[in-house]
Amino acid sequence: MALERHKVSTIVSIQFLGAASEVGRSCFLVEAGASGTGASSKMTAGRPGRGTTLLDAGVKIAGDEEEFPVLENRQMASLDRVILSHAHLDHSGYIPYVYKQGCTAPAYMTKPTRDLTQVLLADYLRINEGCTPYDEKDVVHALKKTDMLEYGKPKDGVHFSNAGHIIGSAVTELEAGGKKILYSGDINDRETRLLDACQIGYNADALIIESTYGDPLDRHPSLKDASNQLVQCIQKTLDRGGKVIIPTFAIGRGQEILFLLENYMRSGLLEDTPIYLDGMVSKVLRIYRHNALFLKKEIQNRILSSEDDPFKSVHYRIPQTKDRSDVLAQEKAIILATSGMLNGGPVLNYIKHLGPDEKNTMIFTGYQGVGTRGRQLLEGAKELQLDDTLVPINMQIQEAKFSGHADFQGLTSFAKTISGLKDIFIVHGEKAKSEALGKALGKMHKNAEIHVPALGEEIRI
Repeated sequence: MALERHKVSTIVSIQFLGAASEVGRSCFLVEAGASGTGASSKMTAGRPGRGTTLLDAGVKIAGDEEEFPVLENRQMASLDRVILSHAHLDHSGYIPYVYKQGCTAPAYMTKPTRDLTQVLLADYLRINEGCTPYDEKDVVHALKKTDMLEYGKPKDGVHFSNAGHIIGSAVTELEAGGKKILYSGDINDRETRLLDACQIGYNADALIIESTYGDPLDRHPSLKDASNQLVQCIQKTLDRGGKVIIPTFAIGRGQEILFLLENYMRSGLLEDTPIYLDGMVSKVLRIYRHNALFLKKEIQNRILSSEDDPFKSVHYRIPQTKDRSDVLAQEKAIILATSGMLNGGPVLNYIKHLGPDEKNTMIFTGYQGVGTRGRQLLEGAKELQLDDTLVPINMQIQEAKFSGHADFQGLTSFAKTISGLKDIFIVHGEKAKSEALGKALGKMHKNAEIHVPALGEEIRI
């Protein structure tokens, strides 16, 4: 009698090792292993739909503390693919440790992500000297594993599309165990001065989507309204003889704000004022220019016209003294300095000198995480502890929202264009926002199961 042929099925599971009901340390482990008699759970050569894939591995910086993904060493050593959606540290900051622990898998990312990650990780090591779980040689080792992909050119079951968040950011379509998983990373559904909006219209079995601004009340102003608000606030500060501090994330927001200010000054709608770039902003500006193919066509055309190169301006300055005394000596100045949430970097030095004077203004342009100094100031703190000094805060604290993330309307619009969904996982947001977005998407995709995973939870799809 002939032996009965055993049917082999493939089990796909996702573990949520970070960014579960929190913003920070994004890290998701996708495992596809065959089950059934005689079946192997290991990745079959030439079959990228099987095996173990890591989607991002970032750090979470809350106040003066850092938290890492709950990823075990044995898991790192057995990875078949690593995918990095974009360069921000809350997605990339743990990657070198993964390779330090024995990972030999290729790391798929775009070229701008590779270039920016190198700069960000070097700065992270410098600021946190001796306190990181890896060192410079681990960063070099990890970057050697980079396999750079272009948008729309799949490889090994990985397909990238423009996410619109920062230059090189990607929405990932991942083939795993015969299923298609769509990972949004961080997305922006609106075009900016530099970038096109995220691509829409996918078909997938499962969606992992961010929820930074997932509450129905989260509605971003238009670019025009946000620009006018920022410029008016700056001009008022300059009129009273003050200086403006704009804490900036080195990648994304900083470049967008620079372009905005330069354009307003050129048009005469903002007083000509020195714009000081402190921290990594100027270095990142060069990387943007070298990767212009990932920017809007309009920007590419301006670069080709040397007389209108938007990356060069008479208004941009670099501090010339270590103590920034040349900047502080200016009667008026606009200062863009890292870090964006006041976790460290040169912005803290400016706060020490300019914070006590009510003529000055600090303007936040992006998300301020729970527990950060930036969130404290937005919530009304009148003093900040900086090293051994308690600094009184008398300067004006303002907010002009130039988010690189989609708001509630943008997130739901993005999700609405995806067909075939059976599972939706809400991540990268404070718990209440993740739950609110999940409720909305559940009404939209009635045949899909909605998950707001807990940290460490593993779910089969």
